[in-house]
Amino acid sequence: MHRLLPRLTLIGLLLAPAIQANAETDNTLLISANDRCAFERVNNDSLQLAIDTCISAADKGDMKAQYELGQLYFSGERVEQNYETALQWLEQASIQGEPRAQYRLGMMHFKGEGVQRNLPQAYVILKMASINGHDAAMDSADLVALQMNQQEMSAATHVLGTLFRDYLAQIREEQLSGTLKTEEPQLRPESNAEEIEELLE
Repeated sequence: MHRLLPRLTLIGLLLAPAIQANAETDNTLLISANDRCAFERVNNDSLQLAIDTCISAADKGDMKAQYELGQLYFSGERVEQNYETALQWLEQASIQGEPRAQYRLGMMHFKGEGVQRNLPQAYVILKMASINGHDAAMDSADLVALQMNQQEMSAATHVLGTLFRDYLAQIREEQLSGTLKTEEPQLRPESNAEEIEELLE
């Protein structure tokens, strides 16, 4: 089972919408803020260079690059479809709070694409995507909930409660110490990771 501990980024991601200025222009020299790796803008001869450049950015923690690599390998449109590679990149972006990555990852767990189907895990990840601003994630989470039994729903609700408690405890701690950050707050890594993983298995 892949370890997944989605991070809440309620403040940073909900208050910082993507810049659309470059996306709305016909100038092909500009790259949209939503299109970090520009896979759609390069021809097949330049694709490998774009992938290598994107991997370099993703390895340095760029969550948009991680998401785009995950999406590239998930779709298999310009490279050979590889769910394992897609999962690797989507998990990394999801942990950083990338809502599109969380949505794709949640749907993979819901449909059993590249992973064993896991409704509680799908539900939790889709709820996180919804919190982080993905419009379709709430409806998808509701669809997953309709297929869950009482035990699965209880486990998923417990995990969400744990994540929110840890998040709120971190916010309180940062407020008291005067170190509250307004960008991308993180859950502490030691926050019940094994318990959450066990509940989702």
